[in-house]
Amino acid sequence: MSHPPGLRRRAGALLAALAVTAALATAAPGAAAADGSAPALSVQGNRVVDEAGADVALRGVSVLAPEQNDVCDYCDARPTSEMIDLAAEWGSRIVRLPVTEISATTDLAAYDAQYIAPYVEQAVDLGVYLIIDLHLVRDYGDGTGAVPRSTVQRFWEYIAPRYGGTTNVVFEVFNEPINPASWTTWKSYIQPVVDAIRETAPDTLLLMGSPQWSTMLNGAVSDPIVDDNVAYVYHLYPNQGAPTTALLDGKFGDAAEQLPVVVTEFGWNPPGEFSDSITAGTTTNWGVPFRAYMDERPWIGWQAWILDNFWKPQMFDYDWNVLGGEHQGQFVKDWLGGLPSVSPCASHDAVGAAVTVSSTYSSAYGGDNLVDGDCTDAGRWLSAVGDATPTATVVLDQAQHVSSITVYSGYGGGSGVVLVDFTVDVRTATGWQQAADVTGNAQSVREVTVGVDGVDAVRLVATDPSASTTEPEIARVYELAVHG
Repeated sequence: MSHPPGLRRRAGALLAALAVTAALATAAPGAAAADGSAPALSVQGNRVVDEAGADVALRGVSVLAPEQNDVCDYCDARPTSEMIDLAAEWGSRIVRLPVTEISATTDLAAYDAQYIAPYVEQAVDLGVYLIIDLHLVRDYGDGTGAVPRSTVQRFWEYIAPRYGGTTNVVFEVFNEPINPASWTTWKSYIQPVVDAIRETAPDTLLLMGSPQWSTMLNGAVSDPIVDDNVAYVYHLYPNQGAPTTALLDGKFGDAAEQLPVVVTEFGWNPPGEFSDSITAGTTTNWGVPFRAYMDERPWIGWQAWILDNFWKPQMFDYDWNVLGGEHQGQFVKDWLGGLPSVSPCASHDAVGAAVTVSSTYSSAYGGDNLVDGDCTDAGRWLSAVGDATPTATVVLDQAQHVSSITVYSGYGGGSGVVLVDFTVDVRTATGWQQAADVTGNAQSVREVTVGVDGVDAVRLVATDPSASTTEPEIARVYELAVHG
């Protein structure tokens, strides 16, 4: 693999960082790295602010833990330095650097020299913030298999004096403690660690997780960590539900009216090889509403998970192509770049085309809604009750190559109301041919491969329009999106 000029520059930074680390290893307690190139961060009310008191939007991405970089033997791994450069190019104000292989016996000097110091130096060089994220996903305390406080404290007592004076650096104290599921128990465990950090890093912004995979920050509203420069962490994925205002308010939004909050993990990809049961979601139904909520609350920072082609939900395929459409990669890139939020269903080759349908539930939910680029609940076609095989035909403006067709179905608050069994047909000069026969579907967004030239019409036939036993047995389809 060829190495770009930026990587050669990073190699020089690595040598400089190793020299800094070696010097610090013999320095007196409390010694710190250089001041840095970004304004120092602090907490003011429910905001994170710079030295002038201006709000700082901590928006960025997480990169793969450097020590995991060679684990995947089919991913064509790229150097961490290259990914941090890319994060900055995308517009990340902050990059989250996971630290995963830490135990009670880790050689912290060696670990720091290889996996932390080079990237602190790089962040200073780029003028971005870097989160040193102690990326433990474990029970905490004295139970069997849990992380004892001494292990966490040992790590921070080494790291804090080395980077506490570097204004580009933020400390995320413990990524995802799991059990006990009690804020009070967690606070009693982690407060001494915070106190120890403050002995040598009195001014560094701390990011504080919570039990149950960092989903219990509401406990801090009435019983915060005793410290005046802590922001509270929330981790959010599609398995927690549709990102409605009501759901997100309850998770962290209401707390963010009183406390500084940073969502240091979120992400999605459609069901398939780039997601799992926790992260399976779509840009249309998850990413777009989540962004809308966050854009209305710009004081809440966020770091998308993950700028990689290995850990799920990744932003690239295995060949380093940015995953677009209903995947998160292109959407996050556009968000960081300040581009408008656009649902993938809003732009396709059949928008505005002529549509005929077998029936309609009411005039508000007619067939034209299938090609209006609107994937909200109001922009759906609903078939009539009693229509056993709801059918919709879309006639394209001209014959064209069709690579795929995406069927968006269901509705926002419903359960089991996506199309279950359906066929997709395409018409060419030789007549109709079946492109897909889908059975047992449970996905609200289902893309089918077509790969046919000269298509002038497409047809959707639902043979089982809904699995619900409580809702009417009708087809509910947001969009029939045709892609050339």
